[in-house]
Amino acid sequence: MEQQSVNPAIGSILDEQKLKNIVYPAKLFRARLNEEFLRANRSCRPFIYIKIYAHQYDFFGWGSPSSTVEKTWRISILTMFSHLRFIDVLGFLPDSNGIGMILLNSDMNKLVAIRKEILHKLNDAGLIQSLRIKPRKPIFEAYLYMGSQEKTNLEMQAKLDEFNSTNGAFFTLQRLNLDQIWQHPHKIRYRHIIKRIVDLTCTSAAIVVCSPLLLFCALAVKISDPKGPIIFKQTRVGKNGKLFTMYKFRSMYADAEERKKALMAQNETGGKTFKMKNDPRIYPFGRVLRKFSLDELPQFFNIIKGDMSIVGPRPPIPSEVAEYEPWHRMRLSVTPGLTCIWQVSGRSNISFEGQMRLDNDYIRRDGKIGDDFKLILKTFKVVFKGEGAY
Repeated sequence: MEQQSVNPAIGSILDEQKLKNIVYPAKLFRARLNEEFLRANRSCRPFIYIKIYAHQYDFFGWGSPSSTVEKTWRISILTMFSHLRFIDVLGFLPDSNGIGMILLNSDMNKLVAIRKEILHKLNDAGLIQSLRIKPRKPIFEAYLYMGSQEKTNLEMQAKLDEFNSTNGAFFTLQRLNLDQIWQHPHKIRYRHIIKRIVDLTCTSAAIVVCSPLLLFCALAVKISDPKGPIIFKQTRVGKNGKLFTMYKFRSMYADAEERKKALMAQNETGGKTFKMKNDPRIYPFGRVLRKFSLDELPQFFNIIKGDMSIVGPRPPIPSEVAEYEPWHRMRLSVTPGLTCIWQVSGRSNISFEGQMRLDNDYIRRDGKIGDDFKLILKTFKVVFKGEGAY
């Protein structure tokens, strides 16, 4: 097994507690975290992932050691460790500055109970006043994963906000996202930077080159249906569930959204997204826009803003995300894009489940810029043929 460098503060507290749990090295602990994430998706049983950092003297804003701060930190950590069961997972964090815990089959109620016990012990020790000083970093960073349908997760958000509002910065609680688990290449900083530079450079050039086409499409939309706006703005879901406004040339009549409910029974994707080949809400020139994906051109400006990338899963609308199963949400772990695997593999002819699987396949790829360029070239080929777009 690999040697693990241990922060002295963490090491001493582990020796003192004499835990029966195996303390995994960082790589194995991350592997277990990924395993429990996938297991939760199958079993729909929640778990809590907790990060505990070792630089305790900085937590409360003091640069030098303090016996009060040290006692507060030790009581808090030892109380947290006392809740470990043999089925729970303990391991070192990648930076060797802390330790992580995975409390299996545990939800927010478990965390509330632990927090109350810690506060009671600090009060009995006469240390509760130390928590009134706002720390630089929380003692515990907790992440909750429900392994349930997204609608249920969204209903939990109010409870998460309430939990954080009553804890100051002693505890923080967030929903667990896939990019906090997987060390896929999108987590590598230099690839983030390169991808962003490529996005900005290529998109800026595309806006200049395509400006006559952009003007032509804008004029054609206004002439085709003068009642509505040229640009259709719609709220979409971006990376880790962040909402943003996406731009498109309007390809439907102005009352399209009102007419959608009456057409839902004719949905041809077999899933949460709505598509039908002969959608009566699309005006004639709008079909041309869609066939050759010209309606997507205003999303160049979404890329410039940073809401989107050139290559990435297409951004869904909030009502679709609310119906996601746990594994569907994996596609939200990266920045959405103009094109991705399923856009060059059949476009709207692919079922909803097929789209989800192809998007997740992209996330699992090694993220080489060369692979993104191959997808872009395939996109040009598919767009010119106009197949699978409606």
